Amino acid sequence: MKPKDVIVYNLEQALDTGGCPLCHCLVAATKRYLTNLLYEFVNDPRTRDQLRAAGGFCREHSWVLQRMGDPLAHSIIYADLIDAFCTELDQNSGGPRGGHSLLRPEKAEAQRICAVCREEAAMEDRYVDGFCDALRSGDFRAKYRQAGCLCHPHFRKVYDRVRIKEEQTFLAEVQNAYLSRLSSELKEFIRKSDYRYAHELPGTERDAWIRAVRFWVGPLDVEA
Repeated sequence: MKPKDVIVYNLEQALDTGGCPLCHCLVAATKRYLTNLLYEFVNDPRTRDQLRAAGGFCREHSWVLQRMGDPLAHSIIYADLIDAFCTELDQNSGGPRGGHSLLRPEKAEAQRICAVCREEAAMEDRYVDGFCDALRSGDFRAKYRQAGCLCHPHFRKVYDRVRIKEEQTFLAEVQNAYLSRLSSELKEFIRKSDYRYAHELPGTERDAWIRAVRFWVGPLDVEA
C-alpha cells in the first residue's frame, strides 16, 4: 500500500473513533515515533547529533517521553545532552560576549527545534494533504458526514488548503452541523446548572464542556 493510501486508510478508520480524525491519526503517529525513538534509535549517531543540535526536546515532549518510561534510554539521551552542554560551557568560558552561541537565549530560541515537534509538523502536513485527497471519495464523504468533525485548528488548515468551492461548502456544512449540536449541549448544560432545573438528570451534555475544549484547541498531548 502506498504511503498516501495508508494515510487515507488511517483517516477512514479514525472516523470510527469520534472526534477529529486528524488529531487521532497524529496522536497515533507521534506515539509510534516516540516509541521507535526510545527503543530503536536512542543509540543512533545521527539521531543523537540531531538531539544535541536541538538542545533536546521541548518541555511538553520531554515529559511525554518521561511518562513512557525506559530509564536506560533516558540516561543515554541526557548523559549525551549534559556532556555536550558542559563542553559548550568549557569552550565559551571567559570568551567575549559575542562568542556565546547557544548560551545566548535569543539564539537558543532560533536554533533549537524539538525533534518531536518537527516530526509532528511534517506528519500533520502529510495528513492534511491526505484528508484533502480523501474528500474526493464518495464513501469517505458519506462516513465523514455521519460521524466526522475536525477540531478548530485542523479545520482551518484543511479549509485553507482545499481549492474547490464545492469541497469547501461540504466541509462547512458538516462542521456547522456538529457545532450546532455541541452548542445546544453546552446551552443545555448551562440551563441545568440553574437551581430551578437542578433536579433534571444529566444527559449527553454532561461532558460537552470537555469536548468543546478538545474541539477548539485539539487534544492536550500525545497521551490525550
